[in-house]
Amino acid sequence: MDENINTETMNHASNDLSKESDIFITDPPYGDAVKYEEILDFFIAWLKKNPPEEFRNWVWDSRRSLAIKGEDESFRRGMVSAYKRMTEMMPENGIQVIMFTHQSGSIWADMANIVWASGLHVTAAWYVVTETDSALREGSYVKGTILLILRKRQGNHKASRSDLAWEIQEEVEEQVNTLSGLNQDAKDLYRDENLFSDADVQMAGYAAALRVLTRYSIIDGKDMATEAIRPRVKGQTTFVDELIEFAVGVANEALVPIGIEKAHWDKLKPAERFYLKMLELEAIGAKTLDNYQNFAKAFKVQSFKQFMASEKANAARLKSSDEFARAEMSGDSELANTVLRGVLYGMMELSKDTDGDEVLSHLSYNIPDYFKCREIVVELADYLAGKLEGIRPDEASSARVLRDLVRNQKWGQ
Repeated sequence: MDENINTETMNHASNDLSKESDIFITDPPYGDAVKYEEILDFFIAWLKKNPPEEFRNWVWDSRRSLAIKGEDESFRRGMVSAYKRMTEMMPENGIQVIMFTHQSGSIWADMANIVWASGLHVTAAWYVVTETDSALREGSYVKGTILLILRKRQGNHKASRSDLAWEIQEEVEEQVNTLSGLNQDAKDLYRDENLFSDADVQMAGYAAALRVLTRYSIIDGKDMATEAIRPRVKGQTTFVDELIEFAVGVANEALVPIGIEKAHWDKLKPAERFYLKMLELEAIGAKTLDNYQNFAKAFKVQSFKQFMASEKANAARLKSSDEFARAEMSGDSELANTVLRGVLYGMMELSKDTDGDEVLSHLSYNIPDYFKCREIVVELADYLAGKLEGIRPDEASSARVLRDLVRNQKWGQ
């Protein structure tokens, strides 16, 4: 750093700002997810006994009365007021950094509105890993924090909702591919586990959507700064909510499970993608019902409950091939007449010691254009075998037998 540059670090409530600053760094307590004022009390009690020299003049109080709390309208207005004041007190080339860690699409939609109303634009988003895998924390939990980089919104750019959808899709897919690439690079180098979980990638999708949305001042003829401060109506889904939901849907679509080729993944129906993705999460210990609800929504599965063996809040799981038995093979089921359903049916038959030739015969009947998609059948059976090995070994064995039967099947058999 240039020694001739003078720097000063200050800690102020936004309404007390009286001096222009180049950089503002905030970690907002959105949704009361983290009660900072309570956490601060712990450090006050610890440090006050023997404070470091640089802290000796601090006011030893957590300032609870100043904490912005909640998710209601007064909270949103308080957030807008805070960020708008910081925007007023920074130069044209100033930046704001917001640390944000939330999996809720509605909270990210609110953040988009806050950014709009404050005259800001998300120009970049950096993902920082803050958690490592631990036996104490298993499943699909967030491992990192998004650092949103904001600058003053320039110009008066306009867009239509249909154009935004294409932009969001392109931006989100690029973001997902970047994180997925980092996951693979890390595995190739020195790690067994992913740097980023699916929950992280979803959050990155939200951030990518904000980069697109907040660069525009007017969407579908609406002034977004004005729209942003309109009170939320309980139960109402705004078009910003819809665009954010679309973004996470794009992110999930791009999350191709390891072991399945993207070309094959793209051919699968929503219900198949849902089952395969949730089985991947079950294999790493994810058991919360919220995961199933969120992914069903993202994959546009109309009724995921028909695929569930348990819907307990913290012990949810999919049906096994034996639990499906002969159900969901035809009719209105979203899994009916799919490659995956045929594979699961074949696994169920093998678990009951059905002859291999008979199983192959039923596959050709249950799977449309079976001989054109034998490669996908082999891939899905192999994928299921790998994911089931640690949770239902007998079912994994059936999947391996089915894989080998199809792989070695002679043409016309």
